[in-house]
Amino acid sequence: MEVNTDTVKDGSTSIEIVNSGEISESNNIDSLEVISSSGDIALQMRTAAEVLTKIELDLACSSEKLVNLDLLVMYVEEREYDFEAFILKEESTLEDSDEKALEFDLLSGILDSEVKELDNFLTSLQTEILSSQGVISVFEQFGEAFKGMEEKLYDCEECLKQSFERVTEKRAQSSRFQRILLTSGSDENWKDNKEVVSFENGDLLHQNTKIKMKTVEEQRKILQMLEKSLARELELEKKLSEFTQTEEDLNIKLQQEVYCIEEEVEVTLERLFESENTAEILLGISKELLGRVQILQFNLNASIQREEGLKSKLQDLNEQLKDKECALQNCESTRSELVEKATSLQQKLKDFESHLQTVKDSSDKNEELSAKIHETENIIDQLKEKAYDAEQRSESAEAECKLLRESNVELNKDLCILKSSLSSSDERVEELERKLKDSEIKQEHAVAFAEASQEKQNMLDCMVKDMENLIENLKSKVSKAESSAENAEEKCIILSESNADLVERINFLTSRTEDLEASLYQAEEAKKKTAKDIGVHTKFIADLVVQLALERERLHKQIISLVKEKRLEVKHLPEMCVDPTITTTVNSKGNTKESMLSENDSRNATSAEESNEQTTESLDTSHEMGNKLGDATTSETNMERADSTELETVRNIDANVLNFKYVVMALVVLIPAFAAYLFQN
Repeated sequence: MEVNTDTVKDGSTSIEIVNSGEISESNNIDSLEVISSSGDIALQMRTAAEVLTKIELDLACSSEKLVNLDLLVMYVEEREYDFEAFILKEESTLEDSDEKALEFDLLSGILDSEVKELDNFLTSLQTEILSSQGVISVFEQFGEAFKGMEEKLYDCEECLKQSFERVTEKRAQSSRFQRILLTSGSDENWKDNKEVVSFENGDLLHQNTKIKMKTVEEQRKILQMLEKSLARELELEKKLSEFTQTEEDLNIKLQQEVYCIEEEVEVTLERLFESENTAEILLGISKELLGRVQILQFNLNASIQREEGLKSKLQDLNEQLKDKECALQNCESTRSELVEKATSLQQKLKDFESHLQTVKDSSDKNEELSAKIHETENIIDQLKEKAYDAEQRSESAEAECKLLRESNVELNKDLCILKSSLSSSDERVEELERKLKDSEIKQEHAVAFAEASQEKQNMLDCMVKDMENLIENLKSKVSKAESSAENAEEKCIILSESNADLVERINFLTSRTEDLEASLYQAEEAKKKTAKDIGVHTKFIADLVVQLALERERLHKQIISLVKEKRLEVKHLPEMCVDPTITTTVNSKGNTKESMLSENDSRNATSAEESNEQTTESLDTSHEMGNKLGDATTSETNMERADSTELETVRNIDANVLNFKYVVMALVVLIPAFAAYLFQN
C-alpha cells in the first residue's frame, strides 16, 4: 500500500500543476489583453516576452506531469502483473484478491482522469500559442526581437506536439487498462461475488474481476514499454535541463533589454527636462518682452495723453492772449480818453487860475465873487482829485500792460518749448514704434520656438504621464496618511484636554465631597449635642413637673383646710361680738391659727426658695404675673373689708397663699414654652 500512497500523492501534485497551469493561462490571457490595449511599444515587447516565458514554463510543467504519469503507468503495470500472478496461482485468499483488484482499479482510474486533465491543459496552451502568434506578428518591423520570439514559438509548438503524442500514448495505455477491467468483469466465476470499489472522477465502479492468463509475449511487450518509458524520462530530463538553460538565457536577455530600455528612458527624460527648462526660459523671455511691450504701450498712451493736454493748454493760452489783447486795447482807449480829459482839465485849471487871479484882484470889490471863488476852489480840488485818480488808473493800466507783455513773452517761450517737446515726442513715438515692431518680430520668433518646444514637450508628456500618475498616487497616499496622523493627533489633543478638564472636575468634586463630609460630620455632632441637651432639658422639665404636681396637691390641701377654718371663724364671729370671753378663745385660736399659717408660710417659703434656685429666669416673669393676680385678690379682700375689719389678718394670709398658687400656675404654663424655645435653638 506504500506504492499506492506515492501514486496518490503524485496524482495530487499533477492536479495542482494543472490548476496552476489554468491560473497561469488566465494570467496569460489577461496579459495579452493588456498588450493589445496598451499603445507603448516597449511595454508590448516586454509583455510579449513575459507571455512567451509563461508558455514555456507551462510546457515545462506539462512535461513534468508527463514524467509523473509515466511513473504512475509503471505502478499500474506492476499491479497488473500482481493481478495476473494472483490469477495464475489461485492460492491467495479472497482478501488479497480484493486489495489487488481495488489497487489496480484505483490506479487505472487516477491515470485516466489525469490524462484527461492534461489533454485539456495542452489544448488551452495550444489556443494561447495561437493567440500569441497574432500578437507577435505585430513586431515584424523589429528584426532580431521578432526572430527570437518566432524561434521560441516554434520550439513551444514542437514541444506541444511531442507532449500531445505522449498524451495519446498514455490515453491508449489507460484505455487498455480499462479494457482489462471490463473483460475481467464479464466473467461470472468470481469467488463469493464481492463488490470492488473503484474511484474514477468520484464515481463508484462495482465489478467482479477475474484475470486471464497472460502470455510471455505480452510480458515482453510490457518490458519494452518500460524501457521506452525510461528512455523518454531521460529525454525529458535532458529537455528540462535545456529548458532551464533557455529560461536563464531569456532572463539574461530580458535584463539586458530592461537595462537598455531604462537607459533610453533616462536619456529621453534628460531631453525632456532640458526641453522643459528651455521652454520655461523662453516663456520667461516672452513674458519679459510682453511686459516691456506693455510698458511701451503704456508710455505711448501717457505721451499721447500729455500731447492732448498740452494742446488743450495751448488753446486755453491762446484764448487768454486774445482776451488780454482785447483788454489792452480797451485799456489803451481808456488811457487815451483819460489823457484827453487830463489835458482838458489842465486847460480848465489854467483858465480857472487866470480867472482866480482876476477874481482875487476884484475880491475886495465883491464878496459874491469870493463865494464863487470858494466854490470854484472846491470844484478845482475835486477836479484835482479826479485827475490824480485818473493818473493812478493810467499808471495801473501801464503796469498791467507791462505784465501782459511779459506774460505774452512767457507764453511765446512756452509755445516754443511745447513745439520742441512735440517734435521730440514725435521722434520718441517713432522710436517706440520701431521698438514695438522689433519686439513683435522677436515675440513671433519666441512664440514659434515655444510652439515647437511645446510640441516636443507634448511628445514627451506621454512618457512622463505614467510616472506622474505614480507620483500623484504616492502623494495622495502620503497626504492621506498625514491627514490621518493629523486627525489622530488632533483627537489625542482633544482627549488630553478633555482628560485635563475631567481631572479638574474630579478634583473639584473630591474637594466638594470632602467639604460636604466634614459639614455632615459637624451636623451629626451638633445633632448629637442638641439631642443630649434636649435629654437633659427634658429630664429637668420632668422633675419640675413632678415637683409642681406635689406642690399643687399640698397647696390644694392647705387651701381646703384654710377654707374650713374661715368658715368656722365666720360662724364664731357673732358669738365673739356677744361674749368677750369668746374673743380670747377666738384670739387664742386665731393666734394658734396664725402660728399654723406662719408655719405653713415658712414651709411654702422654703419650697419656693428651692424652686427659685432651680429656675431663676422663669420665676421673674411668673412673679410679675403673680403680682398682677395678687392685686386682683387684694381688690376682692378690700371689698370684704367693708363688711368687717376683724377678718383682715385672715384675708391677708389667704391673699398670700393665693399669690403663691398663681405663681405656680404661671410656672406650669411657662415651662413648656421655655422647653419648646430651647428645643428650637
